[in-house]
Amino acid sequence: MKNSDVDHGYAWIVLFFCSVNYFIIAGGVKSFGVLYTELLDRYDDGAGNTAWISSVNSFLMMGLGPISNYLGEIYSYRFIMVIGSIVNLIGYTASAFVTRMEYLYITYGIISGTGYGLMFAPSTTIVSFYFEKRRSLANGIVVSVSGIGAFAFPYLIRLLVDTYGLNGTFLIMGGIYFHTCAASLFLIQPAHFPYQKKKSAENHAIIKRKPDINVCSSFHKILMRMFKPSLFRNPKFTIYLMAMFLQVANFASNELILPGQTRALGFGKESITVAVSLVRASEIFARAFLGWFADLNIVKRVHLFMMCSFVSGLTPFFMPFLPYLPAIYTYAVIVGSFSGSFWSLMGVLIIDCIGIKNYSPAFGLMSLINATAFCISQPFSGWLDDTTGSWSASYYFTGVLSILSFLSCLMVPLVERIWCFNLKEHDNNLESHEVKIEESVCLYKENHSIHDLTNNPVS
Repeated sequence: MKNSDVDHGYAWIVLFFCSVNYFIIAGGVKSFGVLYTELLDRYDDGAGNTAWISSVNSFLMMGLGPISNYLGEIYSYRFIMVIGSIVNLIGYTASAFVTRMEYLYITYGIISGTGYGLMFAPSTTIVSFYFEKRRSLANGIVVSVSGIGAFAFPYLIRLLVDTYGLNGTFLIMGGIYFHTCAASLFLIQPAHFPYQKKKSAENHAIIKRKPDINVCSSFHKILMRMFKPSLFRNPKFTIYLMAMFLQVANFASNELILPGQTRALGFGKESITVAVSLVRASEIFARAFLGWFADLNIVKRVHLFMMCSFVSGLTPFFMPFLPYLPAIYTYAVIVGSFSGSFWSLMGVLIIDCIGIKNYSPAFGLMSLINATAFCISQPFSGWLDDTTGSWSASYYFTGVLSILSFLSCLMVPLVERIWCFNLKEHDNNLESHEVKIEESVCLYKENHSIHDLTNNPVS
């Protein structure tokens, strides 16, 4: 990659093919709801057990972010994404031949989830290296295209299931998802990582010469580079990650609450489809618009994120008192426009904190934290409904999550001020300690010189 490719030239080619990958990945993961009902009908193994197949898949898709980004730096993002495409194809093909639902935990959950995980984080990470002035817009386009995939693929899978059955659908979808391999071949490694492969080879050679001494040390260095815990020393980065965790949990919970509430009110399957479609359609436009608007620098990006959190936190508190279909449709649009649009800001907010140099491990950490938010929030929202007998408590839960996200961002200036004050105190104490050491050394030298003069007088 040349410097001239930043913000124009080949950067747009990279953006296009990363968007193709995101379109397919999001379409595959978010369309599991259609397969979910088919699996329930075929295996009749319980709603909770069947839902865990998707949970494992989604967790690995986002949770493998630190590993896939690290491997992408060493061996190139293109190579890792091609490997992910092949693994994903194997998982879907194997899923077509399973005879018991438990095997789907391995074929669809683990194998396909690993394939998605090797593609998901690099598809977003590499875009940010090719854009600087239009970085928010580029990220907004990528995540908007994911909304198109999430909107279109459920209808495609429904058609395939009705025409070819569940087994045929797994085979055909595996072939469709394998198009990510062709798209990944057009990606060129960013110029920021030309030294990584050479450095890795040198480390490997050192380990071969001194295996007992260097294996543990090298493994420790790899883990530190992969997860880079030193990033948490940046208070703004830590707070932003916490705020994103809370906001992702809000978004994930709404994906469960909205269809659940619509069904509980007896509005029928068609109303559920319309509500979910409104969320997806709103995401498509809101994410692209928010990314474009953020690049204008009229409003700070963190303030845009806070606006999304505030609206996402306020509206759920009204929903228990509005059991009407128009209210549900309105809420679906709000979820897509605010709770679903902030995804286009996450990458640029991270870069604003730690810079482009540390973006790859930082985005991996963010993906892992987001995966944890998905795994925790959805089961907890469902448990609240099971316990209380209504979705009201779940609505309040999502509202609290986003309000806490908003308050976290609001606390950033205060925390930074305290952090800087403590660092200044530490530096002052260290400087004072160093002065005392220097004075002690000077005093020692002076006494030592006097002692030498006394014992050895000049004749």
